[in-house]
Amino acid sequence: MTTIEDLYGHALPEQPAISPDGSEVVYVLRTTDRENDRDERALWRISNGTAKQLTRGKADSAPAWSPNGGTIAFLRAQDGPAQVWLLDGEPEQLTTLPLGAGAPVWSADGTKLAFSAPVDIADATAPIVTSRLDHKSDGSGYLRSVRAHLHVLDLETREVRQLTSGDWHASAPAWSPDGTKLAFTAARDEDADLTFRVPVHVVDVDGTSEPKVAGLAEGQAATVTWTEAGLLVTGRTTADAGHLDLLHLTLDGEVRTLSASLDRNVMPGMAGYPGGLPAQHGNTVLFCARDRGCTQLYAVDLETGDGPRLVLGGDSRVVAGLSVAGDTAAVVLSTPASYGEVATVDLTTGQVTVHTGHSKAEPFVREEREFTISDGTVVHGWLVRDPARTGPSPLLLDIHGGPHNAWNGTADPVHLYHQVLAEQGWAVLLLNPRGSDGYGEAFYKAALGAWGKSDAKDFLEPIDQLVAEGLADPAKLAVTGYSYGGYMTCYLTSRDTRFAAAVAGGVVSDLTSMAGTSDGGHYLTELELGGAGEHIAALSPLTRVADVRTPTLVYQGAADDRCPVGQAEQWFTALRRNGVPVELVLYPDESHLFIISGKPSHREDFNRRVVDWVREHAEGRKPLDQKHWQRRLSALAKKHDLPGAALGILYQGETVLAHHGVLNLSTGVDVTDDTIFQIGSMGKVFTTTVVMRLVDEGLLDLDAPIVDVLPELKLSDPVVEQKVTMRHLLTHTSGIDGDNFTDTGRGDDCLERYTELLAEAAQNHPLGATFSYSNAGFVLAGRVIEKLTGKTWDVAMREKLFAPLGLTRTGTLPEEALLHRAAVGHVTRDEKLETVPVWMLPRSVGPAGTIFGSTEDVLKFAAMHLNGGEAQDGTRVLSEESAAAMTEKQTDVPDPEALGDSWGIGWIRFDWDGQRLIGHDGNTIGQSAFLRVLPEHDLAVTLLTNGDTAREVYLELYKEIFAELADLDMPMPRVPAAEPPAVDNALYLGRYERASMILDIVEGENGLQLDLTPTGPMADMFPKPPLVDLVPAGDGRFLYLWPDSRSWSSLVFYSLPTGEQYVHMGVRATPKVS
Repeated sequence: MTTIEDLYGHALPEQPAISPDGSEVVYVLRTTDRENDRDERALWRISNGTAKQLTRGKADSAPAWSPNGGTIAFLRAQDGPAQVWLLDGEPEQLTTLPLGAGAPVWSADGTKLAFSAPVDIADATAPIVTSRLDHKSDGSGYLRSVRAHLHVLDLETREVRQLTSGDWHASAPAWSPDGTKLAFTAARDEDADLTFRVPVHVVDVDGTSEPKVAGLAEGQAATVTWTEAGLLVTGRTTADAGHLDLLHLTLDGEVRTLSASLDRNVMPGMAGYPGGLPAQHGNTVLFCARDRGCTQLYAVDLETGDGPRLVLGGDSRVVAGLSVAGDTAAVVLSTPASYGEVATVDLTTGQVTVHTGHSKAEPFVREEREFTISDGTVVHGWLVRDPARTGPSPLLLDIHGGPHNAWNGTADPVHLYHQVLAEQGWAVLLLNPRGSDGYGEAFYKAALGAWGKSDAKDFLEPIDQLVAEGLADPAKLAVTGYSYGGYMTCYLTSRDTRFAAAVAGGVVSDLTSMAGTSDGGHYLTELELGGAGEHIAALSPLTRVADVRTPTLVYQGAADDRCPVGQAEQWFTALRRNGVPVELVLYPDESHLFIISGKPSHREDFNRRVVDWVREHAEGRKPLDQKHWQRRLSALAKKHDLPGAALGILYQGETVLAHHGVLNLSTGVDVTDDTIFQIGSMGKVFTTTVVMRLVDEGLLDLDAPIVDVLPELKLSDPVVEQKVTMRHLLTHTSGIDGDNFTDTGRGDDCLERYTELLAEAAQNHPLGATFSYSNAGFVLAGRVIEKLTGKTWDVAMREKLFAPLGLTRTGTLPEEALLHRAAVGHVTRDEKLETVPVWMLPRSVGPAGTIFGSTEDVLKFAAMHLNGGEAQDGTRVLSEESAAAMTEKQTDVPDPEALGDSWGIGWIRFDWDGQRLIGHDGNTIGQSAFLRVLPEHDLAVTLLTNGDTAREVYLELYKEIFAELADLDMPMPRVPAAEPPAVDNALYLGRYERASMILDIVEGENGLQLDLTPTGPMADMFPKPPLVDLVPAGDGRFLYLWPDSRSWSSLVFYSLPTGEQYVHMGVRATPKVS
């Protein structure tokens, strides 16, 4: 299963460089440092078929082998900008340039390195003065007086010499075979910012002459490499929009196009546009070009240019980072099931060998589709969905950027929301409309001058077809896109009302202001939009923003100079003024490409927001914001001095976890999501679930007498002994005095010995006459489990519940807890919070309350019950009938305000704001646990804590959670009336007693008071509380407030039909004894 969190575990190979003899490959592995919120890059080496880490830098890149294969030059950013380093044993830094260096390129004789590097040609701290349009660049901001120029490093002397200068930028260089010249591309004309001309230049390495134009004086050169046969250029012979070609350029200026017959865009490689620099192999040139969205490897005859042939590609495979030596080419190869691995191709046989296994993706494979548009155009695309799901799905249309980029069929480490939504029942539609790359130059140029106008139908008509096919739900359509996709999202929602939700990223909303504020604004206006004119306003989404009704999320890098942040702000402001639900998210310091290379936390955030927004507005599902609930948990835990807590929320299949504080005040070890807490009496529902499994297996009848299974059972009341059933035990109506915590040892016979002691336990009330919480009754139920399974309760729980559910951090014994990060309970003594003297209750009361677990495990248990007894992996734990029976009302409780208003089989039943919940709490030695399940909203919330102020945190936190996710008003504890009703105190005075507790109702200065005294083993675990006042609330109900609590509790005095008097407190019936 893919999650957005997966991005922190990505390991993505980049920039392969093959050794001169073709036997080894060095590459960059990009990983994520979550703690420092950054990507890291280190060099790895493939040798003898094994990949091993080669360097330990945090930002190592651009590896380049020396011609003799003995040394590797590379870039390392360490305490400043990237510098050139050399690896020949221990890494050695070669440059200390103030603004850093670019990727190094070796001379053929191995004595020199050349690179382009930024230099300050004036004073970059001075006010910005410019007379040209190219004064800023996305990712760098205002360029001021910084320009990129060629440098040469002499490896013998370590001298670095700047080779070019001037008010222009030099690209990465290429050495001439004889090592006397460098070729590069540069826009050196005074009006180059207006004409878009980028010729190829050549300069002598000795620095004795100025650079000279070698070719493409009227064209555009993107990259250049130098071979024995001349210069290989990716570019165009003209300075207009269209495909890049593979060009062969001689030094006398002759240009031949080698890729023309292929009619595909040549891909030299850049962020978001995979490819590689052309390389010569004998009489052929290897190069990358894009076909049907996929960058593939081709070969073409250098002499004739005839018949470019496919070397590697097809079957939704993408090639990036070409490096060639001898008869072997090294690339990064992505597939439908892999984000990319280093592979080599034998250029004589075509054999492909994959050498690495960094990708751990298990995605839904993109389904290839074609749609015929009404004008006959065929639009290619993919559908991401769970193939096991049937019927119409909510559909997200995702529009790529560019506008000349393209989707493909490989696994995608950037748009993780595709996979997450597919797992949540959505379909995601990826289309390559007119203007997309990989379908010929005519298709590539089909949207020039008509953005939106020419390609809108390429998006809308395929949606209509999917609706007609029964694959898409027309009431649950959403649209998103980034960059050009952000433009089209705004364009479509301003002209079509079908979308229930929209997410626009890297937005272009106003083409007029875009022309003057983007770093590429003039290029886009002149070459993409056909020049300035009235049509620009007609194509701008902002022109028709008044027609937008779709709730829209807008997100943008705050330092984006390609699609400036003002574009997003304009759209946001207009929607807000028009009353359209809208939200603007700006990512500080992020440029246009932050979705690929920005801070990991920002990439995680935008992925989450896409999922949350479209599900909220298309499905009515509230977003589940982990960071928000983390903040709220921490704030409330601090407010109420709770040492440690862990929160888990399961909402419509999505889980978020949060944690706060420490396991133990004495050690200060932090709570984490993996921390285990004792869940106390919440474990009774776990025990009940195993009982119901035995019912499903035909081994037990809930309404048969227990003596049928335990003929040796002896109880103090002989009638109850013969008639008590499992249903009585699980619904707390047996009347067996319940709070007996006698320790009968650690042996496997401890439950059997405990059960023998029940012969001496008082009968609290007649069988079935009222409700009184009974721990002893659940121990007896656990003994029945042992008898029917032939195993201890602990083993039976593991085998019948923990293992089938995959509960890896749940157990029953302290020695099991030692294997985990375990929380310790805390109680307040003499106004000071202290750790408790013992960690857990005796093993003999295990079925009633010794289970421990993590929040994730508790939610897995809750999910099984929400899913009718089926675990998340499809394992059937309970029958649907048994799971449903557990939730059905079995008995009322005398005090419906204490916890729930009624009891099911094991579950407590709650009526909150007219909605039915089930759940259970657990209060054990200094630890408290809470679980509430709202089936109608597919929602479960658990809170595990290790302090005695947990109830206050629970009340405030759960009220917020259920209001936010379910629009439910959770009832809060009653508070005394300003004028409490008058009562006859004499009716209630006296002593009430049950096992482990004496309640004395006495007369105080202000009325009745409660004097509570723990007895037996409980006296050693819990301190005696002070007297508290009882405030009348009518109908035998009184309210009281413990000194360390901020919320009121209640108790109820009542009588059975036969006249016996009881007080019901803490869901226990305590009879009056004097």
